[in-house]
Amino acid sequence: MNLSGTVVPMATPTRGPRREIDEDALRAFTERLVDAGVHGLFPSSSIGEFPSLTGAQHRRVLETVADEVDGRTKILAGCCETDVDSVLEDIAIAKTTGADAAVVVAPYYLKTTQGGLERFFTAVADESPLPILLYNIPQLTGNEIGVDLVRRLAEHEAVVGLKDTSGDLAYHYRVIDETPEEFLVFQGATELATASLDLGTDGLIAGPANVFPSVMTDLYDAYDRGDLAEARHLMRTVVTPFVSATTDLPTAAATKHLVGLQGLDIGGPLPPLPELTDDERESLTVMYRRITDQFEEQTV
Repeated sequence: MNLSGTVVPMATPTRGPRREIDEDALRAFTERLVDAGVHGLFPSSSIGEFPSLTGAQHRRVLETVADEVDGRTKILAGCCETDVDSVLEDIAIAKTTGADAAVVVAPYYLKTTQGGLERFFTAVADESPLPILLYNIPQLTGNEIGVDLVRRLAEHEAVVGLKDTSGDLAYHYRVIDETPEEFLVFQGATELATASLDLGTDGLIAGPANVFPSVMTDLYDAYDRGDLAEARHLMRTVVTPFVSATTDLPTAAATKHLVGLQGLDIGGPLPPLPELTDDERESLTVMYRRITDQFEEQTV
């Protein structure tokens, strides 16, 4: 599978007291991201609150995004269940919508072993109609996909890459170094973006791209063409303050608030995530204004 660059782990627009999927807002949001030139979209992501979506909502999100994209960029569909059959059902849905690949997270809640994870991912890969990217985020799942296991799974023809949101740069380096060149490795901890690009990562699955898609795309493109000064400038002026302001907040809630500041209401977080407090919203707004004001000054 040929993919590199900036991929957006999309927030999921909702509306009303029952938090139904807001299809019109989802289409507008998708169009905004595609117009910004992002290299891929990742609906039903962690920021997209995948554990809080019903099966019907998951299908509607994927169908809507794929219909709006209409082949203009890659789609990595979140297929993040804890049992093999449900993952395969999600992947089948993703296939019918036209997604390019499925992202499959390590099972969560039940603690397992590397052998148990290997059984799980192999069972999925053996029957998957789409290429699979493993998703390592052990601080939330409680189950790390170890480097040795990634290396073994990379030998399966259906397992084409890894999204690593461990925040462990040494782990990230080892995966890049110990897997075949064609095996895709994406950094999901955006604060490590340029450091990971230094190591040879294929791209960024970057939460801030929901709010600043052009900036995050420009960061990757600047690095790719050798303009390291520009890439590091964008890290310093956008990524670092963004991550600093959102680290201790529910990421989906923070992202939805910030997208709302840009004139597109994509609703609030789904239960069990909390609503932001007034102080949290104010702090995020101040950060957002500081970043956007700085960019306006630079273009004057």
